[in-house]
Amino acid sequence: MNRWLSLSLSCLALGLLVAGCGGDDEGDGGGGQTAEQPAETSPATSGGVTVSMKDIKFVPMDVTVKAGGTIKWTNDDSIVHTVTKTSGPGAKFDSGNVSGGETFEQKFEETGKIDYFCTIHPQQTGTITVE
Repeated sequence: MNRWLSLSLSCLALGLLVAGCGGDDEGDGGGGQTAEQPAETSPATSGGVTVSMKDIKFVPMDVTVKAGGTIKWTNDDSIVHTVTKTSGPGAKFDSGNVSGGETFEQKFEETGKIDYFCTIHPQQTGTITVE
């Protein structure tokens, strides 16, 4: 009987955890981008640039970063994504699997345009301009 109760409580906890993985319909509360109004591009800054992985998209899809700057991707989905560049000029990079709530950061030294994608969802693409 105790084993059954323990299993039932574990299933209930798992169900609550999964239910809590949904999106936040009230925006990010920090004055940033929302899924309904993504920016077309992110301006170059001396600091880092942030990109969300949400609804099988990179938001914003096109970003600009200064040479020596860093981009931080955050998986705001409940499914796994990657941030991958496998061809073309410049350094190659691959985040490996990034689970929901996890982040990946990449520093960019070389100027130019970089196309990248998610290996799990090849239609999920983005472009980085390094100035």
